[in-house]
Amino acid sequence: MSTRFMNIIDSANLNKEKFDDSMESLKGSLQQSVETSSNVFVSKSAPKTGWLRGSLSYPWVLICTIAPSLKELF
Repeated sequence: MSTRFMNIIDSANLNKEKFDDSMESLKGSLQQSVETSSNVFVSKSAPKTGWLRGSLSYPWVLICTIAPSLKELF
């Protein structure tokens, strides 16, 4: 293999190690932040839209599914 290719492989490995170290550092700092945080807000219930539950709670879903079928009928 050429030295240029080997340099690319070595550089990629080095960047992967840096990325892995960065992720471990981030994970540790987030874990520490969560453990030391005492002011955590927890909502008792999700906000309600007044429509059906789940993905049908959005009116556009109903319109996009019902309107084409009505168009085919008439």
